[in-house]
Amino acid sequence: MNAAEAWEQLEEPWRAAFELAWEAFAAGTIPVGAVVVDETGTIISRGRNRIFDGGPPPRQLAGTRLAHAEMNALAQLSPDRRWSECTLYTTLEPCVLCVGAASISTIGRILFAGADVYSGSSSLARLDLSTPRRLNVTIEGPLAGPLESLGAGLHLAYFAERDGRSALVETYASRRPDLGEIATRLVGLRAGTLEDALAELSLP
Repeated sequence: MNAAEAWEQLEEPWRAAFELAWEAFAAGTIPVGAVVVDETGTIISRGRNRIFDGGPPPRQLAGTRLAHAEMNALAQLSPDRRWSECTLYTTLEPCVLCVGAASISTIGRILFAGADVYSGSSSLARLDLSTPRRLNVTIEGPLAGPLESLGAGLHLAYFAERDGRSALVETYASRRPDLGEIATRLVGLRAGTLEDALAELSLP
């Protein structure tokens, strides 16, 4: 199955998250997108990375290293109830900040598309922190099929273009050499639409 075919079969929350990631990529910030869905599968909040953005939408962060996609999706949830029946979809394995924020937000489950071999922290959900308050969140991923490579490849593309000698890029080069060419091609496709990029890319 190629990337375009996989896209056609994706659930709506995944599509929305990837579209937000592409929007972030086009805007010049780290390309990660996230949505929260309720127990019926309806999207109730959306967020994208805005670390290098200004002027965030209401109840979102921008221009700070805390402005991760997951944080922006979670920040829109009311504190007046618990969200344990809801799921956070994100295009990239969440970092320690976002795993903690999901737990504090009372989200019950996280699904991620691309594995982050540099700062992914999905293993935190399995740790016994020896405190009464557990990380009461289940984390599942990566997404099966070629769109896992898109989630991880977008992340690498941003950092490879910014600084090809960074620790993140070197980590990906050693642990995910399959993503190097994908990342390079994504940079060249950024000016177009996500659908155009999927049609052009050959994802494993």
